[in-house]
Amino acid sequence: MSIKFNIQETIESELFYGSYVIYILGGHHIEVNSNFYVQILNLETNEDIQLTEFNLKGRDYKLGKKAIKFYAFDINEYGKFEISVHNYSDMILKDSILEIFPFPFNILNLVKSKILGRSRQNKSLDEIDIFIG
Repeated sequence: MSIKFNIQETIESELFYGSYVIYILGGHHIEVNSNFYVQILNLETNEDIQLTEFNLKGRDYKLGKKAIKFYAFDINEYGKFEISVHNYSDMILKDSILEIFPFPFNILNLVKSKILGRSRQNKSLDEIDIFIG
């Protein structure tokens, strides 16, 4: 089961037993403040699901978009959950991590990135999605 929603939305969804990963869609470089978090609340028991943040955030592609692996969690029993994202307003999400780690990336791609400026543009909140899968 997978869920996709905009970062500004709060959704209710059913989740089944299993392990899940939360991805932030829209880029490969992210900066968030220390207060940023995702809350998954079990509506039946009113308990929060414990999330584990990845120290090394993997980069991937999900649903045809650039994605950053951010949290992992386990569901022990089927239930209905409310999922919301908090303190995201000052999040910086960019297309590329080339500016930070120029090597071993291709130097030509780094130059193109600087000239075109694509990697330096922050994504607007409307362009940032959450994917749980």
